Amino acid sequence: MQTLIPSPVTTAAHPKGKHLGRLLGFGATPRLLLLLAASVLLSIPAFLASRTPWLMFGVDALLLGTFVVDALLLPAPERFQLTRRFLHAPELGTPADVELQAIKSASGIHTLHFTDDLHVSMLFSQPIGAMFSYPSEPSTVRYMATPSQRGDLALGKLYFRYRGAIGFAERWAVADLRQTIRVYAAGEQANESSELFLLRARQIELEKRRLRRIGLGREFEQLREYRTGDELRNISWKATARHNRLITQQFTTERSQQVWIVLDAGRLSRTTFVLEKTSTANGEEDATQIVTQLDQAASAAGQLARVIQQSGDRSALLTYGRGVQQQLLPSSGTLHLRRMIDALSQVRSETAEADHLMASVRLRQLQRRRGLVLWITEMTESAGRPEIVTAVSALVRRHLVVLVLLQQPELEALASSCPKNTHEMYAITAAQEMLDRRRTLLAQLRSQGVLVVETSAANVASDSISKYLEVKSQGQL
Repeated sequence: MQTLIPSPVTTAAHPKGKHLGRLLGFGATPRLLLLLAASVLLSIPAFLASRTPWLMFGVDALLLGTFVVDALLLPAPERFQLTRRFLHAPELGTPADVELQAIKSASGIHTLHFTDDLHVSMLFSQPIGAMFSYPSEPSTVRYMATPSQRGDLALGKLYFRYRGAIGFAERWAVADLRQTIRVYAAGEQANESSELFLLRARQIELEKRRLRRIGLGREFEQLREYRTGDELRNISWKATARHNRLITQQFTTERSQQVWIVLDAGRLSRTTFVLEKTSTANGEEDATQIVTQLDQAASAAGQLARVIQQSGDRSALLTYGRGVQQQLLPSSGTLHLRRMIDALSQVRSETAEADHLMASVRLRQLQRRRGLVLWITEMTESAGRPEIVTAVSALVRRHLVVLVLLQQPELEALASSCPKNTHEMYAITAAQEMLDRRRTLLAQLRSQGVLVVETSAANVASDSISKYLEVKSQGQL
């Protein structure tokens, strides 16, 4: 299946023009320093023969003279044209391929070494290799950097040094390649389960098309002449006036539903956890990654939007903290999906508690007709009734709400543990009371018609998609 992510041109924002190097200085290479150190050994026979030191001085003069000639033969940094390019759209926690290209308008073969000033959140998996630069021919070197933060990241300058064929002198220069790239939420599109979800979504859409029935529902299909038994409310009086005979409207069952994805970017979304990567085909396990709950929720929203599009529905997005951060009205198509992925990359966790009632009011204003709301959040412990419960209860009167709640594994582990002292006994009792209160509130929501999905941050994507496909296949909306 084709990956629906923005191209490097729109996401990496790499420089349109090419950038010339600027001279910082020049110095000696390890090769020259090693030869100079070796020439010092010639001073040892000076204690035996008086003319021997001149040999050492002669060798030093020859080496230094060769160094000066080698330095003069090195081209000016302005003769190098350098560019930095990301080969694909960077994703959170996924190694990104970065390509450095150099074109030299000078003769000779030179070896270039680079130091790239990337954002502090870009982690290098290995050092940047050396590049051999040939006259008037583009030379490239690639390296990998793993982003650990979503959103717009500012990249700095590119520092490089180069030496000639003799290898005694090298120059240091800098190229102004400052740019801003956009890091998207992890797509995990190569995941086998994601492919299965997309296939299942297509199958459900085909089944829905076969069950299409004309005459039911309220989605307009066509105009035709009025027949005995047709409902009077379906008569189109404008068309009747134009044709001078009764014309009725024909409807069909709705084939495209509107699905809202709602993300809570409040205080609890800043919670971090270690995401364990699956083992590779060679049996080697990838390094673990520290992510936040909001990172996982944004990744789940992106995957969910792809499945919604494959199912023939229209997706919408609302992310909020104390106020609305990102908002996209229901639509479909590749362009809308790219806009949603772009909006998800800009979602930021806030330090204050999220305003769930404000989000519920905004949803009711934006979505008048009945739709599906997939709300990813976490229930906070409070003295009174949690605000998220009140917000969802008001929303479920008009819409079908799937409340995806992130579990607290530490709290459940504490509640099931055995106390060893009085302090632990009170802590375990408090944890058990919190979980009992949580179960009571969830039972009340289920009795009101809310579909509750309890999951972990690591499995929020797969569980959310599974619940959406279940709702879609059963025709609950």
